[in-house]
Amino acid sequence: MSKQIDPYETRLHPGNAYWMAKISKLIYACKAGSKHPDEALILSQLKDEDSGFLSVVGEDKNTAQAALIEHKDFLCMVFRGTDELGDWLDNINAFPVKVLFGDFHRGFWGSVNDVWDKINGRYEECRGERKRPLFITGHSLGGAMATIAASRLIHDDKPFTSVYTFGQPRAMSRETAQFFSVEAKGRCHRFLNNEDIVTRVPSRLMGYGHVGNCLYIDAKGKIYNNPGLWFRFLDVVEGALDTIKKAGSLGAIDDHDIDKYLSAVERWDVDF
Repeated sequence: MSKQIDPYETRLHPGNAYWMAKISKLIYACKAGSKHPDEALILSQLKDEDSGFLSVVGEDKNTAQAALIEHKDFLCMVFRGTDELGDWLDNINAFPVKVLFGDFHRGFWGSVNDVWDKINGRYEECRGERKRPLFITGHSLGGAMATIAASRLIHDDKPFTSVYTFGQPRAMSRETAQFFSVEAKGRCHRFLNNEDIVTRVPSRLMGYGHVGNCLYIDAKGKIYNNPGLWFRFLDVVEGALDTIKKAGSLGAIDDHDIDKYLSAVERWDVDF
């Protein structure tokens, strides 16, 4: 597959998917002794593959981390997931809060609020210097945060090229998700790897729904576009949540690993 990004392509694009998965992995790099994104290391690793990357500005507040990445041809908001799944599930704070145009997961909304001023402020600075297309991305909790960030931009009628998420949990009510998907106009691409159980929470029984276009990755790494029957099949794994909580870390969930998502996107073995 070509790893060339197309900054103006809103539809699913292999090069765009690759770079968003790559950035979603690199955001996990931390400065020594803290959770703050290691901006110098992230930028160095990006520039090793593409010299067009210019800067990385990170934020770490409370339990949320994010960064605004500047490339000469585009900008990218990236949100980090968590490696403490047991604590995250115990403190899921899943009751909805009514903001913007609907009902959003209270905990995920709060995480975006924690980093928004710094990340959006940097975005506005870069946009003021020279207008460039904006991508939004994240893995796990970071993916849920990415869709909420996109919701803020939709609500404020601000442009973005597309959203790419990997292994994200549900972040808003079914009705709000339907409104989001209409407003996003095919710009939201949500990757789901095989039996990744994190994508099953919060449950549909709590009124939550997923957004955008689902790209399902099967056990052999083949990618399918919106395979509706798989949703019914994957719902049976929701009962495994107690087992995961006891394990206490994302390492216990092989299919949730960002490396699995990046590998599948690099292969780009698609059936659509």
